[in-house]
Amino acid sequence: MPTQLMPGERSIALVRQHWSVLAGHVLGAIVVIVVALILNAKLPDKVGSLSITTVKTVVVLVLVIGSVLWAGLRILRWRFATYHLTDRRIVMEGGILSRTAETIPLDRIQNTVIHRPLGDRLIGAGDIEIESAGRDGVEVLHRIPKAEAFYNELLTAMNAPPATSATPRPAGL
Repeated sequence: MPTQLMPGERSIALVRQHWSVLAGHVLGAIVVIVVALILNAKLPDKVGSLSITTVKTVVVLVLVIGSVLWAGLRILRWRFATYHLTDRRIVMEGGILSRTAETIPLDRIQNTVIHRPLGDRLIGAGDIEIESAGRDGVEVLHRIPKAEAFYNELLTAMNAPPATSATPRPAGL
């Protein structure tokens, strides 16, 4: 669900976190699935005279299905979380079933900082910290792709004269 723009508002950039934020979750799910399959193959089918084939199968299925659901949930959360920069505000949206939207008006932003550690620089991402008036603490836009470009667009939008929707009136009227 895209951000509803206010009358006269112009969209500048719409981004989501870099896909690399999913790497750990997907890799973790793959490791759990591989370990479950290896244990299923290596563990004996009988303990004494008792067959445990059904128990092994159920445990493997639970691990595989749980891992796939967990990774799928993380992918959906990533897919539906966006950062939308307009000429008036930044809108941070997230949520799968219930949606949350948080807005920071550009004219309330007091300070911005971009952090690009070596790992993020290698993939072209970075974190942008935004400090605004009337808010507790700092809002962090985590691992934004092409962070330098987004940061420059943010600074340009913050320093642009405010757009007016009213038509200018001639002097003396």
